[in-house]
Amino acid sequence: MGLGDAYRRMLYRYHLVMNEIFSGYGSFVARKPWIPFTVGILLLGGMTVGLVKRTTETDLEKLWVEHNSRVVEERLYFNERFGGIPRKQSVTITSRASPDAQIDLKRSMDALSLAVAPLYDSLTMKKVVGGAKQELGEVDFCERPIVPTSLKPGKNPIKDNNWGAWGLQFLSTCSVFWAYTGVVPSSAALPEGWGITRFPCTKLTPMDCFKEGGDFDYPEEMKLLERPLPDLGQLKNLTLIDVILGLFQMTTAPVKCVNLLKTNITAQFKESGRPVAEVNSILLEVVSTMELAFTWGYRWRKPYSGMKNNEEIIDHINAAVENGRHRSPDPGKPQILDCILQKMPCCMTWFGGHIPIYTALGSVEYDPSGRNITKLGGVRWGSNNYHHDHPLFAEYINSRLGATTDSNERDHLVKEWENVMIHDLDPLRRHAKNTSFGDGEVYGDLQLEFNMWKSTEDIIADASKSPLWQIILGVVLVSIYAFIAFLNFRDPVHSHTGLAAVGMAVVGFAVIAGFGLTALCGISFSPLAGSVVPFLALGLGIDDVFVLVSILRNFLEDPKLQALSRPGDLVPEREMRLTLALAGPSVVLTTFSVLAAFFISSLNPMPVAQWFCWQMGLTATVHTLGMILIFMPIMALDARRVKARYNDPNLWLFCGIRNKSSKAPEAPYKEPAFNGDSFDVSDPSFQESSGSSVISRWVAKYYAPLFESNIFKISVVIVFAGLLVSMTYLGFEKVEHGLRLSDITLTGSYQNTFAITTEDRFTSYDVWIVTRDIDYAKNQKNLIEIYGALENTSWNPPQPGILEGSALGTLYLWNKIVFNASWPLPPNNETLFYDYTKIWSAGPLGIVSLQDLYCDDGVTKQPLSCLQDSHAPGYKSNPNFRIAASKAGMFALHLGSKTSSNLAMIKETRKIVDDMNTKFGEDVAFMYGFPFLFYEQYLHSYRDLYLVVGLALVGVFIAVLIFQFSITMSLIIVGVLLMVDLEVYGFIYVIGAKLNSLSLVNLGIVVGMSSEFTYLARSFLVVDGTRNYRVRKALEWTFEPLLHGFGTQIAATIPLIFVKYHAFRLYYFAMFTIMGVLGFLNGFVLLPVILSWIGPPTLPHIKKLSQKGVAQDSGFRASPYHGGDTPMMTHNGITVP
Repeated sequence: MGLGDAYRRMLYRYHLVMNEIFSGYGSFVARKPWIPFTVGILLLGGMTVGLVKRTTETDLEKLWVEHNSRVVEERLYFNERFGGIPRKQSVTITSRASPDAQIDLKRSMDALSLAVAPLYDSLTMKKVVGGAKQELGEVDFCERPIVPTSLKPGKNPIKDNNWGAWGLQFLSTCSVFWAYTGVVPSSAALPEGWGITRFPCTKLTPMDCFKEGGDFDYPEEMKLLERPLPDLGQLKNLTLIDVILGLFQMTTAPVKCVNLLKTNITAQFKESGRPVAEVNSILLEVVSTMELAFTWGYRWRKPYSGMKNNEEIIDHINAAVENGRHRSPDPGKPQILDCILQKMPCCMTWFGGHIPIYTALGSVEYDPSGRNITKLGGVRWGSNNYHHDHPLFAEYINSRLGATTDSNERDHLVKEWENVMIHDLDPLRRHAKNTSFGDGEVYGDLQLEFNMWKSTEDIIADASKSPLWQIILGVVLVSIYAFIAFLNFRDPVHSHTGLAAVGMAVVGFAVIAGFGLTALCGISFSPLAGSVVPFLALGLGIDDVFVLVSILRNFLEDPKLQALSRPGDLVPEREMRLTLALAGPSVVLTTFSVLAAFFISSLNPMPVAQWFCWQMGLTATVHTLGMILIFMPIMALDARRVKARYNDPNLWLFCGIRNKSSKAPEAPYKEPAFNGDSFDVSDPSFQESSGSSVISRWVAKYYAPLFESNIFKISVVIVFAGLLVSMTYLGFEKVEHGLRLSDITLTGSYQNTFAITTEDRFTSYDVWIVTRDIDYAKNQKNLIEIYGALENTSWNPPQPGILEGSALGTLYLWNKIVFNASWPLPPNNETLFYDYTKIWSAGPLGIVSLQDLYCDDGVTKQPLSCLQDSHAPGYKSNPNFRIAASKAGMFALHLGSKTSSNLAMIKETRKIVDDMNTKFGEDVAFMYGFPFLFYEQYLHSYRDLYLVVGLALVGVFIAVLIFQFSITMSLIIVGVLLMVDLEVYGFIYVIGAKLNSLSLVNLGIVVGMSSEFTYLARSFLVVDGTRNYRVRKALEWTFEPLLHGFGTQIAATIPLIFVKYHAFRLYYFAMFTIMGVLGFLNGFVLLPVILSWIGPPTLPHIKKLSQKGVAQDSGFRASPYHGGDTPMMTHNGITVP
């Protein structure tokens, strides 16, 4: 008993303090409204200044890569070394009739060539940099080998140091002379001064399986190596490089041309004074370049133009893939030589490495074995352009422009170029006339789709723009609703449309100020900020306006309460005290509930969702300040208008400024029966009150009495139990996880049609095995073991092999060719390892791998160029040079946009590498790539869901406990909110949405948004009587304002139907409408049933008398909703006149 009494006394005091706070503020704003009003205007106005600091984030990685996961550190590590994920470009060709139909492969590959060839060979972008005009093209932005000094053009190798190119030209002239003994002119050889100005870009097309792969983006100087020469006996279809290498291989000692070359170089060295000892290394370099040049090009591949039909082309690809499966695991034995000499079908790059051909094919069907393709519905060109912060690109573009560029300038440059490509390709996609893709033109029956890396950023930037006319429509709809709700033509004095309009203005002001505060806090704006926040803030904010105005209106309409005012006293102190004492705790409670839901939902690790929650939370905070500091004083001013008998300003045109026929209350003024400083809403004089409006009377007469019937209540429980069980099943068993690009792109845009075409048809993507800061020489075997384990997974394609395509693999091949070195290279001799590496880096094989390396000074850790070009002017060898990081690619199969397949790949490949790291006792490598960045979040969707919803419920529980003074009521409210959340979760499946960061946040904030029915809970707590009676009275008091709140929420979100992006319509209009409907039904159908059975007792009645209290008069019933004309009766049957 002692503890119980102490608890009740504490509760009494707390209850009294809360009433004193709210009623005291009501008195203050009634007497001095301009003080808080001025403070509010200055405070919110100051916040709006923050808009000048507003920043919009469009970087997909910064928006969509979750915090608090391992991928955050991995991304940072990767970006610091490689700049970021390469900027991927893609063009697809499918049937216009259906993207799944078998296409004419000849015409489709011709169409693909027609589309992408100009990007390399003719399309340019003019720029002025540093006062100089520049003409840039795809070759300046794509990942491609950098031409080393040794292979550049030049006639004087002593000066130019281009020994590789000069030596190859010398050997070509010698070889043509010896092979044809003067019959073929020397002009058939490489021209004097020959050299390479650029290498082809690293790209992927199905044409690489055929001779036509060299029809574009293959420099003329390299095509000279494939210049046709006459037959030599039985040797047919010879080219220049065949003759050069063939003569070298067939000539017995002395090797005529090589000896002549050595003699020439020696003579030049002696003449220039250079050490003759260098001649042998130069000679070795020339011969190695010649051997590798033999593997370049497309001369040996069959042309698809000569093939009869689709079946022959598909058979050729199947044979090439099968050959790729049987390649040697030894990187020192490249299959390219067999492909050339045995004329085998092979799908390879221009330099003789296997290509991931399956990545270039779409809508693929296989035979029962799963090894042979039987149908192809699409072909694709793919290219990796440099990330603007990649060290190689920064080095190249600065040299190309003759100016030093920073990260922002390079970023702007690459995006400008992508815009040029978009402008070039879009007419083909739209079937414009005279593009060859127009209606009735040669490729009119084919559909081209494309996507650039900036395309997604363009979507984000566009979605971040506030939809102005939709916002205006939302404001108009809510204003009309509020105007009708508070319009009173019969008594224009008691019409409050002007006050409602000011409330709308305050809500709008709060939204703008909230945006300013968000900017001041350094939170970037995302697509959700501009397109969603204004609608939600409007819908949530106007609820408080309805509750406050409705309660004040009823006090002002009660003539017996007005009779307590002295004649001529226009200060609405009593009305404002009563209004804030009754509504204040509930308004603040719902605000705290919303804040708890949003700020707790910001625990979602996805930045785009996190920022949205912070923005909504801050906006809700500012809204509350606006209500307290600006709107409540305006309410007091409007109450003065009513007491002075002035009409609603919005009706002055129709009814005049002052209604002369309107009379003040006829009841005589009565002195208050007591004095007091506070007012307690549980005063018995308020227990019998009811609303005077049509809706309140309907509720009192028809709806509230239903809760007296046990049959009705049992039926309600059965219906809601069925709804809960079915929706819980759908939520946990049927809802898919993920968010497709096609879900968030603008319907009909090139991004949208590309996504729809490719998501389930072109399902292979590249991922990387990225090395940590390791001793590269000592970890060679470890890396080979990791590569081998990954190659044995089902995700790895038949070709290329991971080791084969890696920098380590090309390093081994080069040293096998040049030095006949075995692999791995000596692991315990780091100096020798890096001597080999430096020579390789400037050779024909090293240069194709440089984009996959990051190098630095092993002592100072300062970045170094991985191209150790010893022939370059001013070159100085760094003894501390080392490979600080590398990435090796794996083209994972069967991914597409399915979350399940991406997660399965992530788990398996990551486990393999992690287990290997454990085995080695060192963190050697990790898996990384696009799927790891953007699908990592779905590995723990349920964990995030439970965390966000659970903590939101805890936050609401605490808020309800603080402002409702009842543990039992807090538990009931939280239980009903959990039911609403589970029901909304099930409806995610019904509306076709998925569980992702957007819906997960919604499931958190539904807890706060649905807490509006705490108004009903508070009313239940302040009414005395049986539970059924208290439920009836609570419904009579609260149903109307909350019905209006629900109506305005719907009105505010209706314009979201018209936003451009389907994702916003689905995840915000549809979900928020469902949240509103389910919250309202659970709050005003199910909750009253629960309260009628197990609701807590009435709050303690505490009255503190003062001079400014409300008269406790048995003849008058001053109440929130009682008009004062009807005698009231307490629940125990005692009549009060």
